[in-house]
Amino acid sequence: MDPKIDKPLGTARKIGELRRPPAEDFSNDAFSIKIARGLQWHVTFAPDESRLAWIASPQKVILVPWDSQNNCLATSCYSPEGSSGAVKKPNEKLAITIECGYPVVSVAFGKGKPKNSLLDSKASYWTRFDSSKLIILATGHTNGRIRVWDGETGRLLLELMDHAEAVRDLAFAPDGSLRLISASLDGKLKGWDLNDDGNMFKTFVYHKGPVVSISWSPTSKLLASASYDKTVGIWNMTTYKLINKLVGHFNNVSCCCFSPDGAVLATSSWDTQVILWDPYTGTRLRTLYHMYPVPNLIYASGLNNAWVRAVSYSFDGMSIVTTSDDNLIRFWNLMGDEDPEGIAAEAEGTLCCTYSPSGRSVAVGTELFRLKFFATQPQVPPLMHLARMAVRKIVDTKDVDKLWIPRSLKLYLTYRSWN
Repeated sequence: MDPKIDKPLGTARKIGELRRPPAEDFSNDAFSIKIARGLQWHVTFAPDESRLAWIASPQKVILVPWDSQNNCLATSCYSPEGSSGAVKKPNEKLAITIECGYPVVSVAFGKGKPKNSLLDSKASYWTRFDSSKLIILATGHTNGRIRVWDGETGRLLLELMDHAEAVRDLAFAPDGSLRLISASLDGKLKGWDLNDDGNMFKTFVYHKGPVVSISWSPTSKLLASASYDKTVGIWNMTTYKLINKLVGHFNNVSCCCFSPDGAVLATSSWDTQVILWDPYTGTRLRTLYHMYPVPNLIYASGLNNAWVRAVSYSFDGMSIVTTSDDNLIRFWNLMGDEDPEGIAAEAEGTLCCTYSPSGRSVAVGTELFRLKFFATQPQVPPLMHLARMAVRKIVDTKDVDKLWIPRSLKLYLTYRSWN
């Protein structure tokens, strides 16, 4: 237990696990470990929480059904029948295995808007597929290619090529426009329009090192990009211009994630810290430390055993989860004090984490390509917090400061009351 923490921490409850069959166990495969530890990888839920994409081996992605009602893997909710172990329910979707062809390190789901207007129905151009009817899966590969798949059947739809190195992260715009942004170790971001057969519409250049993580704001107005140059870029996704640079980490920035109202950006780094920022002003709002006492600059900027690998925000904006090289998964209550509310320990390195869309569970990926699932503690959001989120979804920080309201309320709305 950290000396800083003078009270027992809650223990996270594991509710499931996915691992390869023994015949496919790559535990001793040096290439697999190099892919996992060196490049990391992601797990992601579909927007409707009906399935999740699991990188089960270097070149294989499995779309696993998820039971959002019972908050568990769909297969674990079946009743046993003889030696078969599971009974398929009516209309139940089975897992789909996608052989990607190249080593894959990033995945992302996207879904377009339904075409229900007269204008849409009279489109005068031909496209390869009807994006309005599909859940789309994009996979990023070590050779710089991006492959786009039908998320229902696993059928290959498109292949996008322009990056010179591994595609480390992918993210679809939440507004249903099917704008796909890719981040690569070549230091560039690229924008692809899947409503236009995947044509590339923009190359974003700012970072001086590999770009390893990207995150859209919930309104699709902003995009954050995290890099090994120790900085985070904030982009206006209407003009596609860089509007802010977040500088404060002492080591590689490993992950970034917007809060559900878009008012806060969480960034994790190998300097053992997670920083919560105001993306509009670049103000540092709060710091979550993973080592106590807080390490000095020389230690934080070099090799240490507490590199923070990933961070993810809950849907209600009240909690985040982090994974780090000390093999601890930390659950933080942002409405409480500065210590983690709960922890889970793993015997193998944890590389990625993500909340489910409902916020009821967290999926954590390990260096052996295994997935662990943990239940989250239910919370009732305070009315003031719900009101703040509703306001911040449509009002940015600079406009809040212009409002004729008490200063204390401005501090609360802009999350500066954390300081």
